[in-house]
Amino acid sequence: MRGNVYLLAFLLRAHGKGRTPGGMSVRLGGNSVPNVLRMGRLRKKLSRAETRPDGGNTHPRAGLLRIRGVSAISGPGGSRSVAVVGSGVAGLTAAHVLSAYDQVSLYEADARFGGHAHTQFVDAGQGAPTAVDTAFLVHNDRTYPTLCRLFDELGIATADTDMSMSVRDDSTGLEYAGARGVRGLFVSPAAASPRYLWMLAEIKRFHRHARRLLADPAADDNALSLGDFVRKLGFSQFFLGRFLTPLVAAVWSCPPGQAMAYPAQYLFRFLDHHGMLSVFGSPQWKTVTGGSRTYVDAVVRGLHEAFTDSPVTQIGRIPEGVVVTAAGHPPKVFDAAVIATHPDQALALLAQSTAAERAVLGAIGYVSNSAQLHTDESLLPRHPRARASWNYLCGGDAPGVVVTYDVTRLMRLPGPRRFLVTLGGEHLVDPGAVLAEMTYRHPVYTSQSVAAQRILPSLNDGRIAFAGAYHGWGFHEDGAASGLRAAQALGRDWAVGAAAKPEHRVGAR
Repeated sequence: MRGNVYLLAFLLRAHGKGRTPGGMSVRLGGNSVPNVLRMGRLRKKLSRAETRPDGGNTHPRAGLLRIRGVSAISGPGGSRSVAVVGSGVAGLTAAHVLSAYDQVSLYEADARFGGHAHTQFVDAGQGAPTAVDTAFLVHNDRTYPTLCRLFDELGIATADTDMSMSVRDDSTGLEYAGARGVRGLFVSPAAASPRYLWMLAEIKRFHRHARRLLADPAADDNALSLGDFVRKLGFSQFFLGRFLTPLVAAVWSCPPGQAMAYPAQYLFRFLDHHGMLSVFGSPQWKTVTGGSRTYVDAVVRGLHEAFTDSPVTQIGRIPEGVVVTAAGHPPKVFDAAVIATHPDQALALLAQSTAAERAVLGAIGYVSNSAQLHTDESLLPRHPRARASWNYLCGGDAPGVVVTYDVTRLMRLPGPRRFLVTLGGEHLVDPGAVLAEMTYRHPVYTSQSVAAQRILPSLNDGRIAFAGAYHGWGFHEDGAASGLRAAQALGRDWAVGAAAKPEHRVGAR
């Protein structure tokens, strides 16, 4: 999950405060085949309408124009009409910034807005339902400036959180927790083994060599994979299996083998940016009071109109702007659009994609991960002192990535029940304890995707801008920052004292 930085906050520092960033994918269905003839007919309709005295059939709602089944919005006072496709943090940030100037129509394929800002409500024995976040969970003031600016503008309350992390290895009996002092590092007999003690020493050496690579002006982001880096420097297999592989695999929600293919310098830049290549210097991490849904709802309330259950099936460029076709809606002409979906979805939506769009968006892959919200504490470390906010399980019956987030600890929820989210390891969770099942998609980073990432800004053409966490490291701040840049690419920026918004409409289809 995108909030998995917690794992980093764990062992990249044996002591100190914790941290991280954060999950459901925006599904945009109906991947239409480009239809050049249809777009040509649409241009003719628009041309004929422009020659009519009334310009078309005026819709009862002010500012809405109907042209033979195609609607074109022109906002009051010279403001533009802008479609935002996808309501994850990237789309929400873009929509919020644009809405200070323009009439924004937000389209979401799912039954809810928010993407990885996914709040669910559970019975914690407190009478009223309790909000529980199951994907994006934490942020901090230092490395999430865009998201914090958004929260400030919306008046979103936050609270400090415990960002500790643990590892439980069922094949050796080893259990330990970082960011909980010496007592957290030595809680099991296996912690006295020479291999474990050597691993702790290797962490410091790893930090040193990673910083050295970052300081090398001749180093190339794509020249060295993480696997090449550790093999070249001779790190032990125990270090790889009980520290580094779990760390990277859990943070980016990818299989261990995939983790070793990540570009080393790109990964280390992220770790350094978050204060994780040293024992000290980590930021104070926070959660959203009442769940991340509070900021999602606040953004949506400020928009001209917003639709759930409305998968966009095609986006086409025409001289007059952009045509957006969504299930349950007539085709609509906008002055501009932000495509805030995953890159493969964005590419499938474009009626006439360019060679650059196909090359760049097609180079960035995603992986799907299953997750469960449950109350089964058997996936946590057995020793109470080894339990933490983020708990990684390996060995035994835990193949691949199995990470359990203690949401009760992270969000400081009331009541005796522990609400947990486990990524992977579905067969390990007691079915009777499962409260919800989710699927989340996360970007996969390779030398090819990192190279393509640098070219992403050049795809924005003044009418269509792209946004998504895949523009950065895949976390909530990356999505928010890309949404801001998309709005800027369309000529807008943060506004102070914006004018009152026009008519607001929220609906399904």
